Amino acid sequence: MKRIALLVAACFLLAGSPLVAQENARFSVEVSSDSILMGNYFKVVFTLENANGEQFEAPLFQGFDVVSGPSFSSSISVINGQTSQKVSYTYYLQAREIGNYYIEPASIAAGGKILETLPVEVIVVPNPDGIIQKPEQPESPSPWGLDGWDWPDIRLFAKPMLPESPAPQPEAPPKKKRKTYKL
Repeated sequence: MKRIALLVAACFLLAGSPLVAQENARFSVEVSSDSILMGNYFKVVFTLENANGEQFEAPLFQGFDVVSGPSFSSSISVINGQTSQKVSYTYYLQAREIGNYYIEPASIAAGGKILETLPVEVIVVPNPDGIIQKPEQPESPSPWGLDGWDWPDIRLFAKPMLPESPAPQPEAPPKKKRKTYKL
């Protein structure tokens, strides 16, 4: 019930103030790494800030296989009366061959304009040792069931207060006792 009341209150706050200034809209792209070892995948995130977007069009991702995506996330925050909004589209890609590639621009309609990202170069290099790289993992969902909200990281408080004791060592099997005889 508190969750519903919180969401209703947030809607009234947002309705009373302009949601976001469309003229401050920004559309960008970010890759987890600009150089990838062959056989590994990487993360590409397209982010629209401070605008309501429609008709998102992802690039064709030529030379790449889409491992996962698109994943969609959004957040709205009101700090000291200033509202900001962020919408993200996330893809995980894997290169088909070694070489230099470009993530072509994505586009989205926002505020009566078509916004495009800049192209991003990605270099795929040989991987003779078969090294596995992992891009950063998505954040775990909110413990309160409100995904997309910026909550403080509760893992900061999970550190033990007392010093850790050393791990118990396995006991060696007891040595056999030998009988000795005097002559």
